[in-house]
Amino acid sequence: MNKKQFLNTYKKISSLNQERTENTQNRALYRSEHDERLIKDFHYAKFQKNLHNAQQSKALKELLEKDNWNEEDTEKLLSSLR
Repeated sequence: MNKKQFLNTYKKISSLNQERTENTQNRALYRSEHDERLIKDFHYAKFQKNLHNAQQSKALKELLEKDNWNEEDTEKLLSSLR
């Protein structure tokens, strides 16, 4: 393989890499604006539910007021967050 062929091969590989990056950058994350809105609303509702459950949880409040935690307290915390 001579020098010219070698350089042309590098140019082709470089152009292929640029095409791949352009294709991945232009691809939309959501199929439509409606899908995007639905997914964001769903995640926001899940967040609000989890926040409400955490704020209303008596077990979590008791754990937060406790100074020294042991292994059982850690298990209670994990189970209350599920």
